[in-house]
Amino acid sequence: MTTRQTGGGRGNALLLGGLSFALVFLLIVGATVAYLVLRPAASSGPDSQSASSSASTTSTESESPTPTEVVEERCYTPEYERASTNPSGKLLGGGLQFIPPAVFDGRESAGPASFLNDTQVATALVEEGWISTITVGAVDWQPGVEYPGNEIASQKIAKCFFTDGDWGDNRARERTWDEETTTPVTIAGMPGYTTRAIVNFGSDDLEKTDATEIVVVVLETEQGPSALALETAVGVTDHEEAADAALESLTGLGS
Repeated sequence: MTTRQTGGGRGNALLLGGLSFALVFLLIVGATVAYLVLRPAASSGPDSQSASSSASTTSTESESPTPTEVVEERCYTPEYERASTNPSGKLLGGGLQFIPPAVFDGRESAGPASFLNDTQVATALVEEGWISTITVGAVDWQPGVEYPGNEIASQKIAKCFFTDGDWGDNRARERTWDEETTTPVTIAGMPGYTTRAIVNFGSDDLEKTDATEIVVVVLETEQGPSALALETAVGVTDHEEAADAALESLTGLGS
């Protein structure tokens, strides 16, 4: 029996040691699991917040509309609108009016001049398929493009006769833009600028002229910038004299 008692004591000691070890092991494992479960999520860190903010900004930028950029036309032609009525014996457009000479007996509405609206046009026949013209109208600049002022406007309107004008199915060829001048003027109390130039033809199928004179007057009127534009067959005397007379008759409204 003594042997059995001694052996039983050792067994109890081993059992108690094993239970103690198991209990400590379970406590360590439990603490580790609790730490892993309860620790702050990695997604809430600064890097994650930065990535989230960046993604949000990118999304907002991609949804923002892209501003429409206006492409400036070299020679803008507005959609024709007639806002004025001709007084007796005169042609009126914008804030200007003139007396059409007898030789300029043809009439049109929308004419050859760019950047003008509310226009009236008087025409005179040079020869078959070729005319001289006088156009009066309001300056109507391209929407979205800043108006450059009356001086530049007179130059651009004049040059557009050369670059974008109707030259009779190329009856006047090898054209050159010569003798351009721009000068300040005051007509009937209205300040502005006059641009003059000669379009010479290197070769042509015409009998009465080898060049066209371009004259564009842009004045500041009570109705806003308005213009008188003339293209006259050089060497056709009655047209040249009539164009001068039309220019001399130019006035504002109410004159």
